[in-house]
Amino acid sequence: MRYGIVSDIHSNLEALSAVLEVFGTVDMFLCPGDIVGYGPNPNECCSILRDLKPISVLGNHDAACVGRQSIEWFNPHAQAAILWTRERLAESHADYILGFPDIHSDERILMTHGSLRNPLDFEYIMSHWEAGESFPEMGDHPICFIGHTHIAEVYVQKADNLDADQISLYDGGKITVLPGYKYIVNCGSVGQPRDGNPLASYGIYDSDEGTIEIRRVEYDLAVTQNKMQEAGLPPALWQRLKYGM
Repeated sequence: MRYGIVSDIHSNLEALSAVLEVFGTVDMFLCPGDIVGYGPNPNECCSILRDLKPISVLGNHDAACVGRQSIEWFNPHAQAAILWTRERLAESHADYILGFPDIHSDERILMTHGSLRNPLDFEYIMSHWEAGESFPEMGDHPICFIGHTHIAEVYVQKADNLDADQISLYDGGKITVLPGYKYIVNCGSVGQPRDGNPLASYGIYDSDEGTIEIRRVEYDLAVTQNKMQEAGLPPALWQRLKYGM
């Protein structure tokens, strides 16, 4: 199976469209959360995702935009974008998001938005010791796909080893899944990267080859910025896109 991973789209239509143009053939899409929030095109992005029929999990912005989480935990800029999105998100798309689980687990795929330890607390995994708290929750799954941090990276733990290695893939790259190891994989953000690289980030997992690849692609960032500015969204949200932060 060849899976396409699109995470943290955040209502960025230009970034999502650019990513889908270069994906090639995939058998199934995975979305580790946050289709909406921050950006100017929540309904358009939801429509595209629904057509792709991905396996999806609930992100913290998804939850807040459909009323499943209080906005008090968000900074003022994020709160403003959440309230803006709530006013504009179509009811059918809100119902679609409301159906997302906090964890998806089957015989092939394990996925959540943040940490497996407390999924609905949306804890960040940004260090090897934070990753170490999720590895025991993986059970027999060798791979867990996450999002949330908007940083493209992989955490690797050898069986019976409590420590984990942290591998940055901010410029893209491919890893091979080896027997006896576990992997927590963050394919980065399609719509709002925060790893210093402003290019849209996405992933491809080939379960037959046993490889996971992170790719980066340019999109028309100025169009997204102009839309956000015209919508009256906080300047900090569209200015940061240029710097990947």
